[in-house]
Amino acid sequence: MVAALVAIVVLAVVIYLGALYFQRLNNARISAIEDITAKIEANSQEDELAAISKLNLTGESLAAFEELDKSYRALINRELPFLVERLKDVKEANQHFSFPTVKSDLETLEAKGAAANMAFTKIIKQIKQIKQQTDQHQQNIDSLQTKYQEIRKKLLAKNFSYGPAITRLEAALADLEKDFKEYENIAENGDYVKADKALAKLKDDTKTLEVALKQIPPIYQKLHNVYPDQLTDLKNALAKMQEEKYLFKEDMTAKLADLDQQSQALTTALTKLDLETAKLLEKELGHQIEAAYTVFEEEYTAREKVEAKTKFYADFIEHAEKQERRLSLELDRLGQNYTLNNDEKARERQLAEQLKEIHAAYTSYQAALMTDGVIYSQIWQQMEQAFNDLKTIEEEQGRINDGVANLWKEEKQAWEAVNQFNLDLAKYRRDLEKLNLPGLQTEYLDYYYRVKDEVEAVYQSLDHVKIDMDAITKSLIDTQADLDALEEKTKDIVDSSSLTEEMLQYSNRYRNRYPEVAQAYQQAKKLFSEDYDYVAALDTIAQAVDKVEPGAYDKVSARYHKRQQGAN
Repeated sequence: MVAALVAIVVLAVVIYLGALYFQRLNNARISAIEDITAKIEANSQEDELAAISKLNLTGESLAAFEELDKSYRALINRELPFLVERLKDVKEANQHFSFPTVKSDLETLEAKGAAANMAFTKIIKQIKQIKQQTDQHQQNIDSLQTKYQEIRKKLLAKNFSYGPAITRLEAALADLEKDFKEYENIAENGDYVKADKALAKLKDDTKTLEVALKQIPPIYQKLHNVYPDQLTDLKNALAKMQEEKYLFKEDMTAKLADLDQQSQALTTALTKLDLETAKLLEKELGHQIEAAYTVFEEEYTAREKVEAKTKFYADFIEHAEKQERRLSLELDRLGQNYTLNNDEKARERQLAEQLKEIHAAYTSYQAALMTDGVIYSQIWQQMEQAFNDLKTIEEEQGRINDGVANLWKEEKQAWEAVNQFNLDLAKYRRDLEKLNLPGLQTEYLDYYYRVKDEVEAVYQSLDHVKIDMDAITKSLIDTQADLDALEEKTKDIVDSSSLTEEMLQYSNRYRNRYPEVAQAYQQAKKLFSEDYDYVAALDTIAQAVDKVEPGAYDKVSARYHKRQQGAN
């Protein structure tokens, strides 16, 4: 019984505490909604709306304000009172723990409170925008008024700087003033939406006019003060240069006339206030005038160079032609006695043709000076090329002359060489005859007579009326090589035969005691006396003696060569 009572008491306490919790929770939600209503009530926008209403808004701006005012009245007069009254009912129900009713009503009131707060925030924002718009338009009026006055002042004070553009600029200023007054009227009438559109156009037109006022003076300054003087200077220069028989690569009279037309086109562009075209024309006109000055300067400078080098040009040609005549005569003379193998005559004729062309160009230039005049830049270019060609021609003349100048020296050296060849052959023959040899091998004799025939052939080549020194030089080189080889063969015979006789005598001390030495002796004698193979004979006897007396051949050979050195 007691336990049941305790349980009932505990349950009652739990229910009570739960009710208190939900009651406090609901009170907090109610307070949040009350805060919203209090904030709206405390921040009345009546004064701001009243101030805006005095702006005499019209058009779209007035419509927007009326919609804003209507929204504010609906919020203050209907939605906010409804919220306040309903909150009282919910608050009372919460005190009586009518939680199901409180829950449903609170959800509805929270949504309405949030909507009211959002609407109020939007209204405040729109009020600020209208106020800012009003202030901004006033600032725009002041700023544009200042710019307009600056433009007007500049046009009045410096109208001479704008030349043919002044009429269009003044018309543009008048249009700008008209647009400004229209904008002012729209803004003052309170139609700020429509004023924004007018403002955008007014800003663009003002900017365009400001740019024009900045860009036109430097263009007109060149058109009025610079280019006319330059064109006059160019025309005077052309007239003077034509009197002095200057010619040009292009028709400079037509070129200067075209520059006059470009100047007129630039004037027209400024008159029409066509700044983009004017800038392009001014840039091109300046470039073309500079190019014309360059043409005149180029021709004037070229004439100075041509006149300074004309005598040198003539002397250079004359000198090269003298060299050419000398070279031609020398080649003709040498051609009677020598074969010219390097196309010297053909090369000389080619140089002569080049000289004729250069001389003809010089003659043509001189003739043109006496008649219509010349394009000096082209003449100077031709002269520079001619100087290079003449230098190359003289260098080639020198190479040809150097190539044939030593032919007679080469001939003399060839005679000396062939005479020496004959002396060498005679010496080799005497060296062999001194030895009283029983004979010589056919191989050596054939080689000797072949070399002798080669020497004779060179002699015959030199003995012609017209000789080919290139061929003779080649023959001399080949013959010298064969003669050197013959010298070695002769020396081998002299040395081997002499050493064989000495080794045979030296072997006598061993022949009776050593049959192999006696046999080698007989074999060596046969090779020496019958076969004339002195090298084999020496090798046969030397090997046999060295076997019984090692080093014997080296001793005999050293003694022999020492005698030979002493004899030489």
